[in-house]
Amino acid sequence: MLSGISRTSRFLDGVSLAGTTILPVTTHAMSGLGRAPEVYATLAPDAVVGEGLAVRGERVADAGPEIDRWVRAAGIG
Repeated sequence: MLSGISRTSRFLDGVSLAGTTILPVTTHAMSGLGRAPEVYATLAPDAVVGEGLAVRGERVADAGPEIDRWVRAAGIG
């Protein structure tokens, strides 16, 4: 079974993300974004890695306001 990093690496292999912005989003139990920003920066060096959003799994159902704030702050909504 491939790890998340391996799957991401395979997905990005040969794809140019120059001039794009990556905004990591994840749910988690304890790790927050973990190493996601660093992994994306390594796998897509020509992209900008912006501020991500990590929502604890048990808070997902009530995360709407947090997600709305993040979307507005990121300038994508």
